[in-house]
Parts: sequence; structure tokens; C-alpha cells
Amino acid sequence: MQEWFMGVSNQRVLYLLSLLAVAMGIDFFSGILLAKIRGEMTSKIGINGILRKIASMILLVFFLPVAKLIPGNTGMILLYILYIGYLFLEMQSILENYQKSGIDTRLFEKILTLMKELFKK
Repeated sequence: MQEWFMGVSNQRVLYLLSLLAVAMGIDFFSGILLAKIRGEMTSKIGINGILRKIASMILLVFFLPVAKLIPGNTGMILLYILYIGYLFLEMQSILENYQKSGIDTRLFEKILTLMKELFKK
């Protein structure tokens, strides 16, 4: 498996990081939409959400150079695992927001379950 990661370029890591940024944006805006639907919209909750997303992104970017310091390709492998795991968490949060707002998400939940099963092996 390590041979596959040998050819992985920094561009792929940055692409995955940009996917995470897009997913975070979708999650944030779907959370705002849900709060407006439920009538629970407060500035404190919104600011808390923004700060958590910013802190998460800072940490994810921080680990880019740290991954290069770890010998071999171990750092890059760990970085990919971190990014993919975080992407799954963001997807799950987006689905929860849509589900709470009344949108049918059964198809997406099946896909997410299949992806979780794939990575358990």
C-alpha cells in the first residue's frame, strides 16, 4: 500500500484540503439554514460555528508541513487519513443538518455507510 502513496503529490493533498474547506462551508451554511428553520438563530451560535471551522482549518493546514517532517511517507499517509476522516465527519454533519430540516437523506446515508464499511477493512 505504501507504493501507492509514493507517487502522491502535494497537489492531491491540497485538493483534499480544498474539498474539506468546501464541505465545511456547506456544513456551516446548512447549519445556519437549520437554525433559521427552527427559530434558534443566535449570533452566539453562529460565531461559535465560525470559530470552530476556522480553528479546524488552521489545524488541518498546520499538519501539512508537520507531515513532511515525519520520516518516509508515514507523515503523508497519516495526513491523508486525518483529512479523509475529517471529510467523513463533515459529510455526516451536513446529512444530519439536512435530515433535521426535513430533507430525505436515505440515499446519501446508504452511500456514507458503504464508504464507512470500505474503510473498516
